[in-house]
Amino acid sequence: MEYDRKVGSCLFETTMSDESNDEAYRIFAGIREYCDTYNIPRENLLDILEDQKVLPMIRGKATEYIGAAVLKQVLDPRDWSVDKLNLNPQPGSYDEDVSLTYKRTGDRLKAETKNAVRGSFSLGKPRGRFKVPHFRVKCHKSRSHLTKATNDRYEVGDFDVLLCNVSNAVFRGRAMERGLPFIEDSEGIEWLRNHYGVQDDDALRRATYDDWRVCLPVTIALDDGTLPRSPTVLMEDDPNWFGLDLLAANLRTLIIGS
Repeated sequence: MEYDRKVGSCLFETTMSDESNDEAYRIFAGIREYCDTYNIPRENLLDILEDQKVLPMIRGKATEYIGAAVLKQVLDPRDWSVDKLNLNPQPGSYDEDVSLTYKRTGDRLKAETKNAVRGSFSLGKPRGRFKVPHFRVKCHKSRSHLTKATNDRYEVGDFDVLLCNVSNAVFRGRAMERGLPFIEDSEGIEWLRNHYGVQDDDALRRATYDDWRVCLPVTIALDDGTLPRSPTVLMEDDPNWFGLDLLAANLRTLIIGS
């Protein structure tokens, strides 16, 4: 099944003053109830949501839901059941994002969704470790576990498949202005526009949102059985990361072998 590039778009085109629009009123009522419940002034809600300490957590959680929606669309529903989980794990346990069940056998796989490291896109350097365009993925636990030798690192058996998209890598880190400004690398931005075949900023932003990369953790694990805190993904021809078109085949390999 092909991935519809509209998945992940959050196009909000409703008018809050038009109560005849049931969906618009439902959303407004939900926001009002949320603010009243948690004592959040409605007039400051957007300021709170856009705070640079708050926004990364919101976007990380949003990526879980978008990733689940992408998986539901890409995987054949005759073969796979996809469930977005909202668990409250005990300290030190793994917080599972998405459950994938292979209907033919009943086997269940765990999927983890992560954002790229903000501002990590690079064209590479001739004398650097990576000489070609690449970015890094934020792949560590949100809480430290100082009593464990692995601390905040994931272990190779924590989940079965890891997904991320490119978007965060092209947004400037520590930006103080509103929104998500691009990295200050004109050559890099030009390379990205050519890579995706787009001309303007909005189209480039959407292209990176829709560019999902996937890997099986065992292929990037370190010698001690842990995953790198920020593994690198090559923009082209990465030996460990693949596109959504190869996802189903790789998942079946995990269950029934080659």
